[in-house]
Amino acid sequence: MKKHRIGKGLAMAALMMAQGAWAAESPAPTVSGNRLVLLGTGGGPGGRVDRSGIATLLEVGGHRYLIDAGGGVSRQLALAGVAERDVPLVFLTHLHDDHYAGLLSLASFGWSTRGTGMQLLGPAGTVDLAHALGAVMEVNARIRNAESGQDRPVAGFLAARDLTPEAGFADGTVSVKAIANSHYTLMDHARAPGAQSLSYRFDMGGKAVVFTGDTGPMAGLAEFARGADVLVAEMATAADRAMVPPPVQRHMDVEHLSPAQVGDLATQAGVRKLVLSHVGKVDEADLAQVRAHYAGPVVLGRDLQSIAF
Repeated sequence: MKKHRIGKGLAMAALMMAQGAWAAESPAPTVSGNRLVLLGTGGGPGGRVDRSGIATLLEVGGHRYLIDAGGGVSRQLALAGVAERDVPLVFLTHLHDDHYAGLLSLASFGWSTRGTGMQLLGPAGTVDLAHALGAVMEVNARIRNAESGQDRPVAGFLAARDLTPEAGFADGTVSVKAIANSHYTLMDHARAPGAQSLSYRFDMGGKAVVFTGDTGPMAGLAEFARGADVLVAEMATAADRAMVPPPVQRHMDVEHLSPAQVGDLATQAGVRKLVLSHVGKVDEADLAQVRAHYAGPVVLGRDLQSIAF
């Protein structure tokens, strides 16, 4: 009799999982104040043992915004105590795969666990990416809807918008501005017409956070970041450069920021704190270069680090 009850319980649990019935999950913790959670701080394509793919969670009061969604983002959110369904807005800085490799799990798990919706915002091509993502999600949705007897369309869950620097975004909690940066300087634009890489500025209640995204030095970025409370900047070091073939070294030189260039940017912008994320191999000599060019606090980001501002 006891074996029968255990078996029945396991069968019911399996059925609930198959139907996406996750009622036992606790709600996401209430958020107060402003903070950044560096979910993943790794740069470049491919899995790494020391850092998860690039993804940063911005929390403003009770609102959450995800900037980039690199590989492993679902697990990193879980470790931070946040469910996929509780991330309604995702901003992509650009459409290199290391910045959106985790989108499928993020969006599909959000749908499967009864999320109310997710919107992707990013440069030209984001809407196309969302359409492709939705097509993959439909495979799972057909099966789960058939199991549950419901009819929850993916189209009603996933939305997308191509952002332009002129339009920006606002929702009453944050105001987001975008600027095209120099990460695609060397590419053949005829083969990817309209492609852009963006830097973002989030303004909220007298505070500001700027994300460089992937970029090289460029006119206007320091002014864009002027007076920010936190500048989240990428960085490529000499050790990173030494690990790639010559054609990619040129990319590292022109379309990424060196330690000295990151420090110069932070100084010129007059930011209050510099956070380094989307990084590879960084040693004390690299950090010394940054600090030689910027006198403010410098944080070498680590996965799941929380930064209040």
